[in-house]
Amino acid sequence: MTSFSLLALVVHTLATSSLAQCKPAPRPTVAIDAGAIAGTTTAVSIPPSASSSASSSATINKFLGIPYGAPPVRFAPPKPAPAWHGTYDASHFKPTCVQKFNDPPAARNLSIALFNTPPPPGQEAEDCLSLNVWAPRDAPAGSKAVLLWFFGGGFSFGSGSLPLHDGALLAAEQDVVVVTFNYRTNVFGFPGDASLPPGERNLGFLDQRLALEWVRRNILAFGGDPRRVTIFGESAGAGSVDALLGAPPKGGLPFAGAIMQSGQASILVPNNDTAVSWAKLVAKAGCPPRDALSCLRKIPSQKLKVIAEKEMLTFSPQPDGVTWAFKERLDRLNSAKGNSSFARVPILIGSNADEGRHFMIGQNDTSKVLGAVPKEIADKIVSAYPLGSPGIRTPNDQVTAIYGDLSFHCPAKVVAEDSAAAGIPTWRYLFNASFPNARFFPGSAYHASEIQLVFGTYPRGGATPAQEQLSRAMRTAWANFAKDPSKGPGGGSKGAPDVLVLGNGDKAEVKTVKAEVLDKRCTLYKPLIDQFTGVKPGLRAV
Repeated sequence: MTSFSLLALVVHTLATSSLAQCKPAPRPTVAIDAGAIAGTTTAVSIPPSASSSASSSATINKFLGIPYGAPPVRFAPPKPAPAWHGTYDASHFKPTCVQKFNDPPAARNLSIALFNTPPPPGQEAEDCLSLNVWAPRDAPAGSKAVLLWFFGGGFSFGSGSLPLHDGALLAAEQDVVVVTFNYRTNVFGFPGDASLPPGERNLGFLDQRLALEWVRRNILAFGGDPRRVTIFGESAGAGSVDALLGAPPKGGLPFAGAIMQSGQASILVPNNDTAVSWAKLVAKAGCPPRDALSCLRKIPSQKLKVIAEKEMLTFSPQPDGVTWAFKERLDRLNSAKGNSSFARVPILIGSNADEGRHFMIGQNDTSKVLGAVPKEIADKIVSAYPLGSPGIRTPNDQVTAIYGDLSFHCPAKVVAEDSAAAGIPTWRYLFNASFPNARFFPGSAYHASEIQLVFGTYPRGGATPAQEQLSRAMRTAWANFAKDPSKGPGGGSKGAPDVLVLGNGDKAEVKTVKAEVLDKRCTLYKPLIDQFTGVKPGLRAV
């Protein structure tokens, strides 16, 4: 009897010990204004640095799919998410907002391959106003700088949950809090119905502001410092960031710095494409123009998506004086005298060396880019890009270079110069790298190709030591800026007379180059930009 009891005790002890070892670790839980949230922990492998050949790891907390907005009413401004009872499960991503990839099929497939592969997890839905937080484990409240990401996609597609935008490595390695979020795009985010109040037409911008307000109220619970939030974005996301600078929310700035990658909102040509596209959508959907909103609200979202894609409709934000200033460039320049509400926070702005590559596939005619520019000016521009000059071997190279300078590189230069002239702390970069594992355009620093280096989400297969080194340098630069925007990214020069050049082909070269060396052709575009944006009278075309 005694032996049996002893054996039973041993078996019970071993079983209890085994169960204890198998018991999952408690999930990280935080309390925000809407209720309790349970996330997950994840161990992140940190690639070796230049000074160490060994990899390391760090554990972070991850909170996915947190609602920042209530399920939105179609074509209506967002509202904050209601409070919930119990603990919200933030272990997986929530649906992406409805995306639109326009025909023709070749262009559609390229956009999907470039910007939506691999796709965001889950489905698309209109109930999509959620965000994701990656935070250092056990971070004291308010101790970490915050990077809030605005995705790009031409205001037609995009998602805060794309694998490309995974914030785990950035948070783990750089000891910052990273937040990504969804906002409505295309017709669901930027409808063109004139019956909507002017301040309620850029719904996607209103979504962004609601997410920013959520961060201001709640990021403390995740270890983030609401006084050290840097907003950063690429392409349309960079334009969104710039629009926030020009028309900041009332009641105190909810951000301390801004990074604009390949985009801005100060030098864009307003058009009526959205209004025209809205009218076509109404007609194709069989809705009466006088009752368009009510009628379109009853049609399934996927049907509207298909119509918009087949008809190649365009829906984008328009200046409204509420979410996007009417004269943002002038407001930036006038902010030095306190004559505008422009947000005077430090900025880092830049572009990629081959921005126009995917936009100009198959184009060999410069008039496709310069058709609105007076002929004498267009001729001067074309003559500055002669065939046979460095990087311009074919007519397509010529068109690509002109488009990249006109749409990205030279506007970044002008925004940087304007900001510096207004006394705003300003830094500028140029991304000029391409590595062997690039999926598209070998040897090209094409539009959006820098994102994977900023987040460290580049393919590990085939990654070179130089790619790993440059990605670490960029992650560090972006995080340094977020930690103290007044000190910049740790390279280049304040006021942007010098540009921080990131990469040199497949080399991890980081150097500072005089802006005047990189910007010689921009003198051709500057008068057009000045005249269009109201800085000087004269021509309106750009």
